[in-house]
Amino acid sequence: MFPFDIAEDQVRFQPSVIDGEKGYYDTVAKKFVSQRVLDSLMAIVVPERNYGIATENQETSQSINRIRQNLSIYQRNPSDSYAQVFLKYVSNRFLISQPDLSIDAAILYVDIVGSTNLAAKLLPEELSSLIRIFSQEMSILISKHAGFVLKYAGDAVIAYFPYLQESENMTESAIRCGHSMNIIVQHAINVAVQDFAMSPIQVRVSIDYGKNKIVFLGSEPDLIGHTITITSKMVPFAGPGQVVIGDNAHREISTQLAAEFVKSNDKNWNYSNPETGKIYTIYISKIGDF
Repeated sequence: MFPFDIAEDQVRFQPSVIDGEKGYYDTVAKKFVSQRVLDSLMAIVVPERNYGIATENQETSQSINRIRQNLSIYQRNPSDSYAQVFLKYVSNRFLISQPDLSIDAAILYVDIVGSTNLAAKLLPEELSSLIRIFSQEMSILISKHAGFVLKYAGDAVIAYFPYLQESENMTESAIRCGHSMNIIVQHAINVAVQDFAMSPIQVRVSIDYGKNKIVFLGSEPDLIGHTITITSKMVPFAGPGQVVIGDNAHREISTQLAAEFVKSNDKNWNYSNPETGKIYTIYISKIGDF
């Protein structure tokens, strides 16, 4: 299902040549994108089978270099990266292609911890650049793990990981993606932003699995349902650097992976399972395991 051949979408992407360079004019983004840029983009966002948890090696080095370059660009031109624009487009095409207007998928939320405090420390343009960098790097990780970016909501990125024919257990892919996010934040984003005298950030991730209904609110598709609702409510119960998963997700993963989570006993969590009427169980990743 990915990558979609943009040459098939001649309404949005019109073949163009500017200054002798071949590419496409994106009629929605109102931007010419050269074939060279598109090839480079594909190299960093195309999903990889059984993509593991990011480590401190080539992945973080590439991310650091990309962040430093983009931070300089964002300070001059405060707009979303084309990677974000393109990946949202890919997601929309995928959802529109689903005949039943529903998908079984793992939902992932990732947001910045203490963004209100960050807003008090940083200038508005600095905070804006930091959120764009965060959103882009999270989006790339989502795509690498065979997920799709559903939307950007302030300092949060929301994604879904549907079961595709060519993919493995997508709930486990989402969990690996969540752990990768914490690693990239700590060892890439926070390293790179030091050059720009910006504060380091921490993130938290929530994941659950279930059926989601595709709806059209305006011109773009969206997802609604209990899964996406409960996942959004779980986010505050993950500590900085942690991943919290719901019981449905916990049932979908291997015994080995499930053992890396512990049941939450937080008394403030009081959301009920609509099927049983009992408090819905959530699990927190063990600190320091990833």
